[in-house]
Amino acid sequence: MLAITPLDGLPLLKEGDDLAGLIVERAKKLGVGIRNRDVLVVGQKAVSKTEGRIVDIDNIRPSARAARIAKKTGKRPEFVEIVLRESKVLRADGEAFIVTTRTGATCLNGGIDKSNVKGDSMYALLPQDPDRSARLLSGRIRKLTRKQVGIVICDTRSRPFRRGQIEECIGIAGLSPLVDYRGKKDLFGYTLRFKNVALADELASAAELVMGQGREASPVAIVRGLKRVRFQKRASSRNLGVSNEEDLFRGTL
Repeated sequence: MLAITPLDGLPLLKEGDDLAGLIVERAKKLGVGIRNRDVLVVGQKAVSKTEGRIVDIDNIRPSARAARIAKKTGKRPEFVEIVLRESKVLRADGEAFIVTTRTGATCLNGGIDKSNVKGDSMYALLPQDPDRSARLLSGRIRKLTRKQVGIVICDTRSRPFRRGQIEECIGIAGLSPLVDYRGKKDLFGYTLRFKNVALADELASAAELVMGQGREASPVAIVRGLKRVRFQKRASSRNLGVSNEEDLFRGTL
């Protein structure tokens, strides 16, 4: 049976905290524990905080380019500057500030925001290498528990043509991010040609149902009992992206 359990009661995190150790300890105290083939979904903010990816924009000196973009977008030049340092601009105007991050993801504001970060001028950057962060968490948990687990690091993203936001995978370790049905038969014997399920994104969104976005203080959830997961040593969140040639929606926005 599929179960998704939030790890409530984790402490407020700070740079240098042993996130994996705190997860293992809390799971034990809650009576959930860590089992083989669990998938742990971890919110990006938890990872960024422990990796010291928190910035006080009052200490940032904006460039001339940041000042120009700030006038177009209505955002603080200091905020624009940290976005520019972390990403490549695709669109910057009064309606949206859309960029491509270092890892190739397209999103608003470079994934930088201040929700659940204390201090008016404090902002959380994305982890420098989310896949590496996921691998480190997986390895540390395996060392502490001798269990094989998958890790999905998630972040909130907006979607073209849809209201609201969902969680998406930005970092992964220990499992394939996709379940490929292409070439397989459906119920009536037809060969599937296009079905390639973004399992890591679905795990991220499913976990958000118990993790929440506000005062819930549950930045980690354990997904247990999912049969479709293919565990593997090598995994990359970049496999969830598409090339320009594959992108059917490019040019329609």
